[in-house]
Amino acid sequence: MKKIIIIGLVLLLSGCSTKFVYKNIDWLVYWYLDDFVELTDQQEEVFDLKLATWLDWHKKNEVPKYISHLGELSSDIKSQQISLAKMDYHQQKAAEHWGRLKNRIIPDLVDMAPSLSQEQVTSMFKEIDKRNEEEVEEREELSAKTPEKKKKSRLKQNKKNLKRWLGKLTPEQEKLIENMYGDYHSNGELWDQYQIEYQAALKSLFQTEDRGEAFKSNLYELLMAPEVYRSEELNQRNLENADTYKRFLLSADILTTEKQRTHLLGEIDDFSEDFNDLIK
Repeated sequence: MKKIIIIGLVLLLSGCSTKFVYKNIDWLVYWYLDDFVELTDQQEEVFDLKLATWLDWHKKNEVPKYISHLGELSSDIKSQQISLAKMDYHQQKAAEHWGRLKNRIIPDLVDMAPSLSQEQVTSMFKEIDKRNEEEVEEREELSAKTPEKKKKSRLKQNKKNLKRWLGKLTPEQEKLIENMYGDYHSNGELWDQYQIEYQAALKSLFQTEDRGEAFKSNLYELLMAPEVYRSEELNQRNLENADTYKRFLLSADILTTEKQRTHLLGEIDDFSEDFNDLIK
């Protein structure tokens, strides 16, 4: 449910152009939403009003915070003050951005949810199940590859990700990526298990006939804290992978050339400029 309707606003924090998303967010949201459930005219009218208020709030209250945060990040990069503590700080700031977004939007989603018919609910979870199956199939295809092919594919993706921010990589940076390959835990099956259990809880809730205050209270809790359905093993692996990734970023930062640092700052500046254009 959260993925279905918040997707447009989430795109604001992704690699997509922020200006493009804001200008086209109405059809972007409905383009994604239509894959899951077809809203009635009345539901679309209510949703349009909510979306307009979310965007207005986001521009006035959240975008300035993003600009400020990006400024802090740029300053730390320029002064070469990146450390594990700084990474934790910026990670926490990003989590706070996401938390405010959830706090603003989820109560509205909860209020709108009772209007979904059982036919719409059935359609929604049918599509969710279909996508889950596709993800499992993709994961099984990856597992069927030889260790050498899996490693080659993962290293290629990791190098591409780092190159997107730094530009052309040095041999030392490529070697760093290769050396870190075996340090990450594979979480695919645990994530599948988490998604299945969480989505089953959502589906069970929507199958109740009473869509009153108890329904909305339970839905609010599910949307606000889906992580309670993650196993301890998954949580532990996530923490260890996050620590490994931070160490990787710290090592990559040490190897960053001045040209790469300039490239990185330029990428961050592009985001800042887009955000600044939105609030003018």
